[in-house]
Amino acid sequence: MQRAFVIRPFNKQKDKAGREIDFEKVHNELIAPALKAAGLGGGTTGEIVEPGNIREDMFSLILEADLVVCDVTIHNANVFYELGIRHALRKKRSVLIKGKPVEDSTPFDILTDRYQAYSVDDPASAKDDLLRVIRAALVSERETDSPIFKMLPALPEVDPATVQVIPKDLAEEIGRASAAKSLGWLRLLSSEVQGRRFQWPAMRLIGQAQWAAGDNDGAIETWDTIRDNDANDIPANLALANLYERRYRRDKKPELLEMSSQAIARVLANVRTSAQQRAEAQALNGRNAKTLWRLDFENLPDMAQRRSQATNGGLLKSYDSYRAAYLYDLNHFWSGLAALQMAVIAKALSSDPDWENLFDDADRARTYANELGRQIEILRSSTSLAIQTAIDRSPAGDERMWAGISRADLRFLSDDPPQRVEKTYLDAIPGNNYFAWMAAKGQLELFASLGIKQDLVARVIAALDAKVRPAPPGPDFKIVIFAGHRIDETARTEPRFPASREARARQLIRGRLVGLKAGGARVRVIASAAPGADILCHEVCKELDIDSTICLPMPAKDFSREVFGDLDDWRGRFLAIVDSRLVLQLSDKEGLPRWLEGSGLNPWERGNRWVLEMAQTSGAKKVSLIALWDGKPIGDDNGGTAHMVQIARDAGTIDMDCITSRELFAD
Repeated sequence: MQRAFVIRPFNKQKDKAGREIDFEKVHNELIAPALKAAGLGGGTTGEIVEPGNIREDMFSLILEADLVVCDVTIHNANVFYELGIRHALRKKRSVLIKGKPVEDSTPFDILTDRYQAYSVDDPASAKDDLLRVIRAALVSERETDSPIFKMLPALPEVDPATVQVIPKDLAEEIGRASAAKSLGWLRLLSSEVQGRRFQWPAMRLIGQAQWAAGDNDGAIETWDTIRDNDANDIPANLALANLYERRYRRDKKPELLEMSSQAIARVLANVRTSAQQRAEAQALNGRNAKTLWRLDFENLPDMAQRRSQATNGGLLKSYDSYRAAYLYDLNHFWSGLAALQMAVIAKALSSDPDWENLFDDADRARTYANELGRQIEILRSSTSLAIQTAIDRSPAGDERMWAGISRADLRFLSDDPPQRVEKTYLDAIPGNNYFAWMAAKGQLELFASLGIKQDLVARVIAALDAKVRPAPPGPDFKIVIFAGHRIDETARTEPRFPASREARARQLIRGRLVGLKAGGARVRVIASAAPGADILCHEVCKELDIDSTICLPMPAKDFSREVFGDLDDWRGRFLAIVDSRLVLQLSDKEGLPRWLEGSGLNPWERGNRWVLEMAQTSGAKKVSLIALWDGKPIGDDNGGTAHMVQIARDAGTIDMDCITSRELFAD
């Protein structure tokens, strides 16, 4: 969700002729409804609730805002001061409004600026007009609406990331979700940070974590949201260029590779792109060309056919792009290594008859092949230094691992003894990182498929296949979200799930689960553990030998204290299933994390959304919701069964199966 900031006078104030204008009415009837209709969050300095210097917070809000609405109806010093700050810091999306009739004239400095007029007596009548202006500003390709940036076009815009600080407890939660490789948790966080002041840096951190965890679809959604706010956001376009190429390899839809190329073009056309980012973008151009090149021959059964088909313009285009990327930044070792790999392949293919067909004549073919030989030696030397520098500078972690793999790839391309090459790969690739090995293995197999260093490829693959644990087989199961009412309290006047219907509820839950298991299908259940239907479901799962996971929004001891009260029998049953089932918890403390305070959520609603995301990212062939539900759209409390039913329906991908009150009370 994009955020707005409103610069305006407060309360009732007078123009120079003494006419009184109610600016709270203007805000409530015009500005706030228009912002809400445009899907924008935020507001005025009124949202600052923490102690401290309000002016510093105000400066930050003006800078951070994706759009500013400024009311210049009267000569208000604070309004013009704050508008000046906005115009000096941000290039665009500053919308001016002015009430009429008033005696205060528009100041000379903004006299030529466009503004939306409204009636001070009936501000609501201009809501649709203001909404159109806001929507136009959000999608406008105009370079700037700031008089300062119009006068000084080379002036760099201030990056809001310089003042947007991610709360420490949020960063820690993202770290925990990332370490757990919990795709559902990361998707939950991506949705929860939207509309918060720190949403954009937080979403960047979450998008990186989703990418690292292998959730390409979730990462695309996160980075797309960032780019929707700023079409030229450089990190977002670089990430999407990578992600769309990966999705293209999976889905083979040509529009995905074109979307990747368009993202690259945005980065290369951006004057704010650094040399390192330019190298990254140009290298991604090379990878896109390489991806298309490999499709030309990789499925051909015969070696000679593969070599002949691989000797085409795509090979040289990929090499040239990688080399150009490396020349942008000689520290960008992976583009240099990729250029070297393509050069080695091209040099090997230059001895084949098809090579000359790439050039106008034989002399040019020989000249290019000779130059390749010279470039190979240069690239070997320079990338060796760049890779070693990266290894020396990188702390332990993924960056150091990939630099180590690159060193192994470089030795593979050199004349090092086979045992040294093998040992370098073994040292670089952890035994538990199947993804890293598959990336390196794919490149090795490319060389072997074209008849280049086949014996060395076979040796390295045999050694690493023996070391690296393979990924578990793809999921082949159904996942069931279960939600149901708590057992009725004795004081409840309208029965919903009385204790007398417990046996009937158990029977109905069992019937649904047995039906899902029909034909030998594997079923996994995820549910909370409130007294009543939830606990019954876990108990039935144990009886039917169905895996079930207990999902709690807080630690078990806090959950038990909060939920069970004097229901000692149900607490005992809860403790029994906790001992026998896998337990996952969303938060490490009772209630909401500090960074979510003031969001309007409660822990139970958050827990429901978490469970839903966990199910949707499980990889299961089918996701179902079984709900023991009285059918009422509003439950007794927020975050109950009605809420779970509603968000599952909103998801649009969940198979719904509700156990109704009619079934529960049937004899």
